Amino acid sequence: MKKIKRYSVMYLTNDKQRHRLLIGSYNTRKWNDYSSLIYFEKLYGGKPLLKKIKSIGLENNIEFHSAMVQENMSGQWVSSGWVESSRLNVLSFDLRKYKYQETESFHVEDFNQNSIDDLLPLDQRIFDAYWRNSKAGFIETIESCNRNYLFKKYFDKELIGYAVLGSTRNFSFLQRFGISKDYQNSGYGSSLLNDVVNFAKSKKFVNIRLNTQPNNTAAQNLYLKKGFKLTNTNYVIFSSR
Repeated sequence: MKKIKRYSVMYLTNDKQRHRLLIGSYNTRKWNDYSSLIYFEKLYGGKPLLKKIKSIGLENNIEFHSAMVQENMSGQWVSSGWVESSRLNVLSFDLRKYKYQETESFHVEDFNQNSIDDLLPLDQRIFDAYWRNSKAGFIETIESCNRNYLFKKYFDKELIGYAVLGSTRNFSFLQRFGISKDYQNSGYGSSLLNDVVNFAKSKKFVNIRLNTQPNNTAAQNLYLKKGFKLTNTNYVIFSSR
């Protein structure tokens, strides 16, 4: 029992913690504030490390879920006993072929750590528990790109949706995107996406890339209708169980 508690304290942290073994190194933190899952990010190491982490999980009733793994790198995970939990398609929008469209004014600001606390309640209203972000997740989003922009969508004075666009050099990444469930299927998602695409065009970015679940047909249809194209790149999230 003490061993299980020790591993829970070690892994269920708010912020990323780095762990080093002779067979590899990895980061962990709690998945988010709504799940007992543990986020696992392999830094280096192969099958011995993956088998070790799976064994720790089974022995201590802990379930690890991986960071996104490129589909063509899935072999060592599968052969180490990990199983696919979720799959993500990568879509891309070629802004070089897009003609800027005049739109009504929209709200965009630099996205930094000061913005996170205000976003967390909205994020909870948008996403199912598994896909909700944590403060640590938002910080990692900010750190993944050179600059980040926050778009806000309002109904009257109520904040009902948001998007985070990250950029590095002249490439951009739609990191988070969503409308509160009470306001979905009412055109707000399409309006928010138009804001993002027009802004990216005005910044002379080359393209926008994003990840989405294959079974999230509403989101996929929204992106495809706007002109995003499915790429040959897919990501997998693995479970240690």
